[in-house]
Amino acid sequence: MQRSIVQYYGEQNRSRCGYCRNSNTSNSHGMHAYTMTPHDYQDLIDRGWRRSGNYCYKPNNPATCCPSYTIRCDVHDFKLSKSQKKVLKRINRFLLTGIKEKGESQESDYSREVDQTTAAGESDGLSREEPDIPQIALKDIEVTKAKEEFLGVATTSNAVNVESTAADLNLVRSAQGEKRRDDANSADSQEPVRPPCKKAKQMRLERRQAKLAAKGITEDTSKLPKAPANQEKSLSDYIEEVHENPRHKLTVVIVPSNKGVTKPVLELYRKYQCIVHKDPPQKITQKSYERFLVRTPLELKLVEVNSKEFEDTQDESYRLYKKYQTFIHRDPPEGTEDYLYFLGNSPLQYQRTHDGPEQGYGSFHQQYWLDDRLIAVGVIDILPYCVSSVYFFYDPDFNFLSLGTYGSLREVYLTDQLSQRTPALKYYYMGFYIHTCPKMIYKGRLSASYLLCPEVYSWHLLNDEIRKKLDESKYQRLNADPDARDANEFREEDLDAVLVLINQNSYMTYRNYAQSFCVESVDQVLDFLRRTLNIEALGPDETRAELLEYGRFVGRQCAHRMLFVKL
Repeated sequence: MQRSIVQYYGEQNRSRCGYCRNSNTSNSHGMHAYTMTPHDYQDLIDRGWRRSGNYCYKPNNPATCCPSYTIRCDVHDFKLSKSQKKVLKRINRFLLTGIKEKGESQESDYSREVDQTTAAGESDGLSREEPDIPQIALKDIEVTKAKEEFLGVATTSNAVNVESTAADLNLVRSAQGEKRRDDANSADSQEPVRPPCKKAKQMRLERRQAKLAAKGITEDTSKLPKAPANQEKSLSDYIEEVHENPRHKLTVVIVPSNKGVTKPVLELYRKYQCIVHKDPPQKITQKSYERFLVRTPLELKLVEVNSKEFEDTQDESYRLYKKYQTFIHRDPPEGTEDYLYFLGNSPLQYQRTHDGPEQGYGSFHQQYWLDDRLIAVGVIDILPYCVSSVYFFYDPDFNFLSLGTYGSLREVYLTDQLSQRTPALKYYYMGFYIHTCPKMIYKGRLSASYLLCPEVYSWHLLNDEIRKKLDESKYQRLNADPDARDANEFREEDLDAVLVLINQNSYMTYRNYAQSFCVESVDQVLDFLRRTLNIEALGPDETRAELLEYGRFVGRQCAHRMLFVKL
């Protein structure tokens, strides 16, 4: 059984806010995740946590300057807006003709995309740097239960075996969107008000009735067969639209994020950061890219399938993988064993599962190839109940296509496709919604969107009533029931069952950890380990206060599953 291993940092020093730009006003709690299961991270983001690489943080909403509410969209209830349809149509026409449409302002569309992506990328709005605290080298260790002869006290069944831990991998991107204003009916317009135009269908009916009336024939229109109503096109209709002899071909492939360090990706990332975010070129290194968008604590969980079954299937992801490897990397075609090896023998740990998506759970890069040119990359986490948007970067030369908006729509589409195999995976998480930041308002226009209550951790439809409450006060409970409680609330009586990692190979419950301080021989061993690792010794009382705060923020279930580093 795999377990998450985390080192809790507690409340962080106040820092400059990337949204309101005020100094020393942003407040949050943080922890480092050495490894984390997708299930645990799903539970954490459902309590307001987000990750930046291996660093996980939770805004302290009552105290911070810009309260951040986790926002998600139910893709089964998703409805396309007019502006989103325009983006999809523009993309399809460009693929068909290769011509940039006249009347599209590259400058205005570029600025709109910059606003979206800057706000959506949590790196700019909520830049999170890990505290300079010594971290324990827990890579490639095997954690087992603490033995009775070592502890000198009776251990309980709460000390469980863990087979292995994982390496690191990826980061942050939240979601993108776009709002296009329509000034045609502006109150300041001096044009005379025109009557609404009749539809062609209505005009044909009136001409027919006029001709019949001239002949003295009265037609009973109630008995005429009604034409079927026009079927509104769905998101999948737009994305799966096929044209004969298109000028360009857009291919979207998904690769594990640890395979996302290639020359085309790095060049695209540098170009995007320099032009869109105005970052100095010398600061954009491969190391910073990997720390920002490749490292991840998430274990990669694969679907259990044998090679023959996988070779026989017509799964699109496998065909795209073979095409991508052959065309981009010039690899000779290999059998499915190579594909399984490619995914299964990464530095990440993984567990096979029967009921998950084909590519498994974990951190991925969704790459957008226009013919043979990489034009965009979306960084995502695929979790048991959602696709979580981490970051998105694109080629500024193609800003006229509104790739930020298109990328978020493709991720909604991906979530919907995954939900067909895994029904529980039906939510698209867009990161944080900050009502006081104008650049973040667009996230709430992705229908239907829900906000997470920061106190009860229940979900609430983002409607006019919620917006009005946030207008009155930037921090709100959201759940209107004063008696509602957190179903996963951590209480003091839950403390004894928290799992504490006491050295690189052993862990125990907090109850046994506290008891171990009463045994002189164990005390001597623990002191020796602390001196060896240069870690300041903390007694059970200090740890107790820290664990109570930790449990309150991660919730009872995660506190009883994850390993709390205390060496």
